[in-house]
Amino acid sequence: MGDADQTTAYRLTITIDGVDLPVDEEMRHALLDDLRVAVRDRFMERHGVEVDRDDITVGTGYRYAQVPAECPLCSERLDLLSVHLNNENGAYASAMCSDEDCEWSGDAVYRIVDLEGSESNAVESSVLTGDITPNYSPY
Repeated sequence: MGDADQTTAYRLTITIDGVDLPVDEEMRHALLDDLRVAVRDRFMERHGVEVDRDDITVGTGYRYAQVPAECPLCSERLDLLSVHLNNENGAYASAMCSDEDCEWSGDAVYRIVDLEGSESNAVESSVLTGDITPNYSPY
């Protein structure tokens, strides 16, 4: 059994679907700010865990994740080489660190995060229009 005083850093995600938020922007922002403060205060009051208010992000809508095209070992630019499509939702690109002294190489992983199309001159996000709903999966 581990030491009860040990901690580890994680990203905590709370998702609330189907909530009717105020249409008024000022009221909506006030509600979201109240939620941020309530989460921070609850962590401290009930569990003694300090969370900086700036470390809590509360927003509406969908989000996507991305990482920089930098070497995970030395932070130099990655050279992305051949792209290989897969049969599911994306592709892989062979990646190599651009620094000659660094030997990191691997695959850059690509996923479809949105589909943009148009019926007129305007290109629209299918996620933003509600035509498709993204799925979220943990790593």
